[in-house]
Amino acid sequence: MEQPHPPPADGSTIDFARRVLVGAMIVAVLVAMWWISQVLVLGFGGVVVAVILRTMAEPVQRFLRLSDHIALLIVTLGLLGLSIAFFTVFGALAIDQFTALLEEIPTAVASGRKWLMSYTEGRWFLTLLDHSAPSGETLLQAIPLAGGFLGAMGEALLVLLVGIYLAADPNTYVRGVVRLFPPHRRIRVSHILNATSEALKRWFMGMAIDMLFVGVVTGTGLWLVGVPLPFALGVLTGVSVFVPYIGPTVALIPGLLLALSVSPSLALYAAIVYGVALTIEGNVTQPLLQRWAVSLSPVVNLLAIVAFGIIFGAWGAVLATPMAVALSVLIRMAYVEDMLEAGHHRHHPG
Repeated sequence: MEQPHPPPADGSTIDFARRVLVGAMIVAVLVAMWWISQVLVLGFGGVVVAVILRTMAEPVQRFLRLSDHIALLIVTLGLLGLSIAFFTVFGALAIDQFTALLEEIPTAVASGRKWLMSYTEGRWFLTLLDHSAPSGETLLQAIPLAGGFLGAMGEALLVLLVGIYLAADPNTYVRGVVRLFPPHRRIRVSHILNATSEALKRWFMGMAIDMLFVGVVTGTGLWLVGVPLPFALGVLTGVSVFVPYIGPTVALIPGLLLALSVSPSLALYAAIVYGVALTIEGNVTQPLLQRWAVSLSPVVNLLAIVAFGIIFGAWGAVLATPMAVALSVLIRMAYVEDMLEAGHHRHHPG
């Protein structure tokens, strides 16, 4: 008696297994990226450094009619020379002022507490603060200052080295990324990478102008009203603009405490200087520069700082704005244009 043949395979089992395998591979890649997230963030920091170096090298290359690598070498050595000259000329002053600033903060805090104790509302606030916050000594003991500083310096050096290598030969790395995609998608991926690079270039140029403006205006204003250590406070405020909204808010605290250690009226003048500088920056210079550089709403920028800070730590907060800029380009081109709008055009050719 002839045995019945099994039903022909319709491929559904193989197709299901293939989908499970692809899903497992995606999960594995996501888990691996999570484990090496710090490396990825530092790598993106290197990309930002490379974009900055290339942005500065391009006008040098055009003006002096030099090769790409020679122009990059001149810019790199020039920045190194400027850094050495800056620390040689202003290093002693900066170190003295920042050291004095750290030494003055406890006195400023004591003066502030004494001033608040003279008011009923101030005593209520100090009582609430004492019951809700740990002491400053406990906080200082909880922060690994030496290890954290040395670790941050090592990571910053790694970011700089990666950035220099990427800037020296960007096309090789771009081609490597493009080849990870199917052949019919490589031209589009190349366009997306170029658009991301251009957006980061414009962001850097706008951010550099913004930082310079805030630093000069704040330092000059604090010097005019007589706040001690205006150079250190101006530099601190200018650098803090790199992390929008949150950075300047944190940076004004030392200046207000230092002014309060002299007199409450000087603290009021310092607050006016900070308020004027940051109001102009937040409502005039930053919107104008962002409109010129890249379209990124303040809400998205602030949420990006919080989200990337939670996910990636301190480096995530520092690099949140350029990451948000790059992510906005990727979403607009790879998702909105290539998926949503492309599908709409296919179904509605008219």
